[in-house]
Amino acid sequence: MSALFNFKCGVPSMDAFIHDRVNGLEKFISYGLSTLWYVYEGDKVVAFFALSKDALVLNGDDIRAIGDDERKSAVLPSQDEDKFWEREKYPALEIDYLAVCQEKRDDPEEHLGRALIAKIEQFVRDDRLSATLFMTVEALDSREYSAVDFYRKCDFEFSEVGRIRNYNKIRYGEQPTTQKMYKVIFPESE
Repeated sequence: MSALFNFKCGVPSMDAFIHDRVNGLEKFISYGLSTLWYVYEGDKVVAFFALSKDALVLNGDDIRAIGDDERKSAVLPSQDEDKFWEREKYPALEIDYLAVCQEKRDDPEEHLGRALIAKIEQFVRDDRLSATLFMTVEALDSREYSAVDFYRKCDFEFSEVGRIRNYNKIRYGEQPTTQKMYKVIFPESE
């Protein structure tokens, strides 16, 4: 984790989490909950991301939204569609953390974050060890900073189950700081 010693993404709470050796990113990674990947430019880390396996819970609204997508036929033949959507959970790859250094984030010509999402998506498509049709993220959404627009630009959608969870948090006095989002990973046409 020493590679991130001088790393700053420009979001104070995220930078604090990255550099907190006791209760931050290093502790999370040391538990084996996620795999950390570094992106270098020369000998400098310009971005990093952490990935883990996830299970996406979809409700009827989510399924209808996916069903309206003309690309869904690439996922399943229509005769198997009802059986597929009866599942309670679906395998996914979660982006636990994604951060781009402040210099790259401030450059309007640089789209490193979107390029990383595209590479992660390709990794999901190429993975032959486990079936994964979704990418998920708990997008930071606080007064300080929101990553929601970034993930929307990368074709992530809000999870209805996540919205209900956040509604209940607000109802009982807890302020949510993330939004559960997902992206369908349609297989590439052969």
